[in-house]
Amino acid sequence: MKIADLARSTLLAWPEEVSPDEVRQATSRLVSYVSGRVDADGAIREECESRVLESALALSLMTRTGAHSPARDRLLTFLRGHQESPDRLDRVLASLSVGRETAGDAELVGRLTAGVLGSAPGFISARRRMMVYAVLSVLGCPLPADAELPGGGEVPTDPLHSWAAVQEASITLILATATGVSNKASEAALDTLLATDPATTVWEGYVLMHVLVLHALASVPGHEETVRRGLETLLRHQRADGGFPFVLELHNWCTATGGLALCAAGAEPELLRRMAGMLTAHQGGAPLRSLSRGATLTGGWSISPVVAQNDVDDTSCALEFLQAIDPVAHGAAVRRGLDALLVAQGADGGFPTYVAGASSEPCMTAAAVCALAPHPFTAPARERALAFLADSQLADGGFEPGWSRSRLHTLFRARLAASTAGPDDLRTAAMAERIERTVRETQNADGGWGMQPGDPSDDISTAYGLIVLCYGDDPQPVGRALSWLLAQQKADGGFGGPPDMVGPRPFSYHFPLLTDIPVLLALGHVRSRVLDPSAAPQEVQ
Repeated sequence: MKIADLARSTLLAWPEEVSPDEVRQATSRLVSYVSGRVDADGAIREECESRVLESALALSLMTRTGAHSPARDRLLTFLRGHQESPDRLDRVLASLSVGRETAGDAELVGRLTAGVLGSAPGFISARRRMMVYAVLSVLGCPLPADAELPGGGEVPTDPLHSWAAVQEASITLILATATGVSNKASEAALDTLLATDPATTVWEGYVLMHVLVLHALASVPGHEETVRRGLETLLRHQRADGGFPFVLELHNWCTATGGLALCAAGAEPELLRRMAGMLTAHQGGAPLRSLSRGATLTGGWSISPVVAQNDVDDTSCALEFLQAIDPVAHGAAVRRGLDALLVAQGADGGFPTYVAGASSEPCMTAAAVCALAPHPFTAPARERALAFLADSQLADGGFEPGWSRSRLHTLFRARLAASTAGPDDLRTAAMAERIERTVRETQNADGGWGMQPGDPSDDISTAYGLIVLCYGDDPQPVGRALSWLLAQQKADGGFGGPPDMVGPRPFSYHFPLLTDIPVLLALGHVRSRVLDPSAAPQEVQ
């Protein structure tokens, strides 16, 4: 995500559509806003907002266990307020959970299933279908005719990260109960779920999995006390609006991405050093038992200090940040993280999100390339990764969905990865040109971009698109994007708009500061890539 090597290309001329002073002032205000969210130890601790999916499942759990309390009343109020949500998935879930329409309404079920599967990468669609069916089952819907246990009812052995393994186990036990199946797969699933200790803790801060685990156990005789205590544990994390979040925290992710954005925008070095210190202190993840199947990343970073599961995205961003701040002082941490990344690379040259042997993903591959780029010894790995990216590019210049609702997310990261390629890598250069072309062609008339082509412009997607254009050769669309984006800045210096991050895909979740951070990152790229006429003379394209 950091600024690409400036020695490799010349700068853009300043666009006529916006003044340098206006951009500098907006950037300074946003730097102050994001900097003010950094704690004394260097961490950004942002709170995840309530989400309908977890809230609907929590209400269903309270109903099936007979739990009546003011907490339930607040939850019901939250869900009723989302029955007319503009998000179609939220509308369906809220309607099912509060019983506004018949629980088995085929149209509602069809819309939920189609919406989920249509927004998920192909390699996870079968598993996601079974998750939809499990959610529908605990919300009181009859199972569709094609419902079956994941993996055909066999004990799973495929490489799967811990979060997905617990999700799969929950789905297996819920569907096994609903279909009257009891076999070795359901027994193994029960063992996995009990290993999360749901009575006393929200395992790895993952609220969605906690409530699914409790639903699965609620149908197994002998676990009534575990479910009761687990519900008490869940209620400790009810938000002020009555709902429940997807996860409790993303401290490492917020700190790494926020640090990269602040660094690009010219924030105070002492602040950045504190943030880097926080990340090095939490390298490796929480010291918890891994429930993963397959070779997990060790020595990288997880999304937060309470999470054991390391991943390529957090590891890549943390590495980029540490290398930008002080590669010598953080040399040992950087080398450990690089080794972790290299082990995860697949035979196809790409990188998965979590465990070696899982499907490679374009966005994760782009992230890894950028983290590996400063190190000459990683050149063979990067060449293979860039080849995977080129192979993965779709005919329209884009890529399959990643961990964002915005098509622009993988595009901007792949464009930055392409900037690391050597001058003779013509295939990567062609990929970069196609990325720039599709971004230019999908820019809205108002200067911004939406999550998908034709969608209304939003702050996050426009920030992603702006970063891509900073590495093109035309300042005019840069100026239009800047003009739209700066018009969205709020009085406190921050930004807003719909969230783009998804988990599990394609359900979006919202940490408000994760809107401000991409915008700040984009302004940082403008600061370094677009020639400010008041600055010292530089080469212009």
